[in-house]
Amino acid sequence: MELVQQLKEDGKAKGLCRMWQMKLRTGLDYEQLIQLYIKGIDFCISENYPTLDFIREHFKGKCEVYGVFVDDEVTDKVNLPDVVLNGDCKAMLEYDGYSVSRVYARHDSHSAVNVSDNAIVTIDAFDNSYLYVAVAGTDAKVLVNLYGNAKADIEGVGIEVRQMNKNTY
Repeated sequence: MELVQQLKEDGKAKGLCRMWQMKLRTGLDYEQLIQLYIKGIDFCISENYPTLDFIREHFKGKCEVYGVFVDDEVTDKVNLPDVVLNGDCKAMLEYDGYSVSRVYARHDSHSAVNVSDNAIVTIDAFDNSYLYVAVAGTDAKVLVNLYGNAKADIEGVGIEVRQMNKNTY
């Protein structure tokens, strides 16, 4: 079965609404699929869709350029607007200037996130992920939402950590 058709079928089985089913049309390239994944990340994370094994099989090696990583060592990434860490990622992410970014850490990912200047970063951490968040200066803002067994250590000012007391959105 073609990749997009398989995604559509799997999504329907998990309750993907009709509007989003229609977005999954034949001929989408990997960039377009990743854009849909990020735009609909709340559904994807809450429904474990697509599964980690599916992402490993069909997207590993094709999605990293768009900010989605699977079991990767992620280094030298600065001011990426959207980052999704799936599986067993090890990441070092940096944000500075006036960047506004979102990070989603899932599964068993471990991340160090350094933020400075006037950057604003929102981090949603799930499952057994671990974050180390450091802010340099007083103007950066970081919001960390912890779901499931996710943990975070923080250093600096301008960081708000919220324990969500549920596994997902």
